[in-house]
Amino acid sequence: MKIYELINNNYDKLTQNDHEIFNYISNNQEQCKDMTCEQVANKCHVSRTTLLRFCRKLNLNSFAELKYLLKSSAYNVYEDSSLDIEEACQTYHKTIDEIKGHEYKNICSLIYNAETIYIYGTGNAQKAEAEEFKRIFLSAGKCVVDLFDLGEVQLIQKKFTGKDLFVIISLSGETIEGIEILKSIENRKINTMSITRFQNNTIARMCKDNLYVSTKMLHGFKNLSYEMTAAFYVLLDILFVYYLEYIREVKV
Repeated sequence: MKIYELINNNYDKLTQNDHEIFNYISNNQEQCKDMTCEQVANKCHVSRTTLLRFCRKLNLNSFAELKYLLKSSAYNVYEDSSLDIEEACQTYHKTIDEIKGHEYKNICSLIYNAETIYIYGTGNAQKAEAEEFKRIFLSAGKCVVDLFDLGEVQLIQKKFTGKDLFVIISLSGETIEGIEILKSIENRKINTMSITRFQNNTIARMCKDNLYVSTKMLHGFKNLSYEMTAAFYVLLDILFVYYLEYIREVKV
């Protein structure tokens, strides 16, 4: 598990000081890997005790566990780099290894037990990913309904039940309409799951279950840039393979 997952899962426990500690560590991950507890505390302008309390709120027993978490991350959540074809290819290898390490059993159970899966993508790319989610799970006999916007969600949410699943796909996890949609259904009993970029974000915090992917920004000629987001499709493929295995185990 990465620090962003721990932050999202324990967000309600954190104080303003905790958020400042997290922001410093998030922006200086490479340096923090080699710093002592006292050094990080000094950089954050807090006491050593406050830093250790922050670790415990994330269910970490010590600062050493936090450092291990930082060191065990395969690569930064959101990387900026110059254009390099070989590095771009290596990113895909790392992405696949990272996605393989996710825990899928609970997610597969949610999908398997859902009578209807409602899915919403926040932008054009995410709507295409939602369409792919719908395509592959329809092939497994699941009822999947893709929703276009807030108005459509508001129109159909009266049909939501505790046996259904609402999936939202967002790159940043901070899309205004996506947040408004989750607010509009928060009093419904429906289960919720987000698929977002690997970072602390509002949409992930608002959903009960989360899946994450890492992205990479490449910079090319005349400041043209491109964010590699194919990891979302890799995630869907691997999730579906795990789902097929889950079905096999359940029905044996």
